[in-house]
Amino acid sequence: MDKWIKRVISLGTGLFLTGKVNPSVIPYYPQKTVISGSEEPYFHRVHPERVGVSSGRLLSMIKALEREKRANVHSLLVIKDGMVITECAHPGYSVNTWHLSYSMSKTLTGMAVGLLVDDGILSVDERLIDIFPDMHYKDPRFSKITVYHLLTMTAGVRFSEAGSVSESHWSEAFFEASLSYVPGTSFNYNSMNTYILARIVALRTGTSLTDFVRTRILEPLHIENFFWEVGPEGVEKGGWGVYMSAESWAKLGVMMLDGGVFEGKRILSEEWVKEASRAHATTPDSAGPYNYGYQLWSARFGDNYLFNGMLGQNVWICPKNNIIVSLNSGNNELFQNSPAMEIVEKYLAADLSDDLHASCHAGSYSDLKDAEERFFISRHWVRPYEPRGGWRYALGFGNKTPYPEEWDELIGKFQFIRNNQSMFPLIMRVMQNNLKNSIDGIEFEKEGDDVYFIFNECGESYRLEVGFYDFKTTVIDYHGEKYIVKVIAEAMENEDRDMVYKLELLFPELPNTRMIKFSYREDGSLLMRMSEMPNHKIADVYLDDMTLTNPALSFILGLFEKRVGENIVTKKLREAFAPELVGARVGCENYTEIMDKEREVNKANTKNAKLIDAVVKKLFHDAEAEERGVEVEDHAKSSFKAFIDDVVERIRAKFPKKEKKSEALPESAESVQSEV
Repeated sequence: MDKWIKRVISLGTGLFLTGKVNPSVIPYYPQKTVISGSEEPYFHRVHPERVGVSSGRLLSMIKALEREKRANVHSLLVIKDGMVITECAHPGYSVNTWHLSYSMSKTLTGMAVGLLVDDGILSVDERLIDIFPDMHYKDPRFSKITVYHLLTMTAGVRFSEAGSVSESHWSEAFFEASLSYVPGTSFNYNSMNTYILARIVALRTGTSLTDFVRTRILEPLHIENFFWEVGPEGVEKGGWGVYMSAESWAKLGVMMLDGGVFEGKRILSEEWVKEASRAHATTPDSAGPYNYGYQLWSARFGDNYLFNGMLGQNVWICPKNNIIVSLNSGNNELFQNSPAMEIVEKYLAADLSDDLHASCHAGSYSDLKDAEERFFISRHWVRPYEPRGGWRYALGFGNKTPYPEEWDELIGKFQFIRNNQSMFPLIMRVMQNNLKNSIDGIEFEKEGDDVYFIFNECGESYRLEVGFYDFKTTVIDYHGEKYIVKVIAEAMENEDRDMVYKLELLFPELPNTRMIKFSYREDGSLLMRMSEMPNHKIADVYLDDMTLTNPALSFILGLFEKRVGENIVTKKLREAFAPELVGARVGCENYTEIMDKEREVNKANTKNAKLIDAVVKKLFHDAEAEERGVEVEDHAKSSFKAFIDDVVERIRAKFPKKEKKSEALPESAESVQSEV
């Protein structure tokens, strides 16, 4: 079994199954070190009727997006004939604040490769082993891999993006990995292909990928608000890690739609644009209705093409209608198989030649502007308080936005026992390998009419201003990484007429949002229930995708669930994305009792975690036995019971039987497994 696969399993076990405070398997280093700068709108805004599109059509599209529960749109920009005909953003977001783009970064890397080809200093037919003569490879088929195979995701190398959080030497792991097939014979989406392309650009230009694309692409397109994270080898990640706004991405779409030209200046050759945007590899139906070109997606039917990043980042280009759509989201999706994009294509890929006369979509331009202004307000998880109205407040004789007194109940400090939770969304932390965490305590602090939410994680304190009538903004440094955080809160009664306090932490630069519910009890305890969006469903999709493309990992997970419990991995994933913690108000009469009770719960979890760790180590042994040609299932059947019985005997020796039968330790391997 490849070393990186073992590390991925160890990371997943520590993160989801055994609750380690810091499950990282490689050293952490800060990657997002700056926040979004200011950005002025570039494109001219016009009435859609001026370019032959009815306002009613766009209004219908916006309403459909808002109704689609699987579409969590952050910002939307529609450009026709080089002018914006509609733009809107979820409360707290903007089309001119940069947003993490994930795999849309691949398209930018592909453009950089195109420039090298246009300049004559790289050929798509060059072999990797000729470009990197000092790198060693084990699989003899590796000698056939060319730049073309990287561009089209047909290289077949098994070391994938999953290994990026389990391996520090990405290039070495890539070259030493085995191949799934002969290069060029199949499609296998793998972000590490793009990382190697990033290395090629840096090698052939003698500069960083960031500096190269800034000089040759971004500056001619007037894009200044831009950031690209680097990997552990000091090279841009290539396949992900770009932060750029919806409007900046739209400029790249306009340049491609115009055949590589922007403002009359040629950026890419027309030949490269045509080659990049046509299909070179056939993708599985599960990936969506697009095949693959050069680091972008090409429609199976028609001439549309797409820049796409996971969690709903898209630039859609429709040559037939001369339309570009730039869309940022926080959806539970890996590829371009997207409910939001289905809606966009339904309304904007249609025949628009007679739209002003034949449109069946009702609504005026003023209706469209109102919908843009109120976009996604109906989907607000936290409902803002309504400012006080009337002449008295209008004349300044009263505070239109006073402090809501129902929050008095939560003002104070609360403590938690040690845990492996964080206020920051799980997906964000995993992608950044920023996993050291434990929410030790929280506090709500009141200063006049202002409220601050303070939380402590692993000895670090973070102070966020809380808004009640609108978001309040704070910039924080999280282990060396900088983020903009917007916070809004509300208090409401539940069906039992008990107060529930809701807090939303929105990260406008990211697809991720943290939602928290607090319930305060008379005994001084505080129940804190957390969730996030995107949620566990994206992890389910990612796990399914990994097990389909990685037989070794599929085998390990299957055997693990047989030994520990059916669907245990899915169950633990959901708990990790929606954890619950119980804390105690500092100084309350029942403080010690509440904390001791939580420690007992934690002890039981720790006991189970140790057993899971032991099972995982045993499964590693079985998997290695399989690689040596041993029939693992027979081996497991004959040895696993003996292994568990040995564990049981050790537990019995340490913990004598209790008098009550219900508290007795299990008598068999099967009962130990069910207890876990």
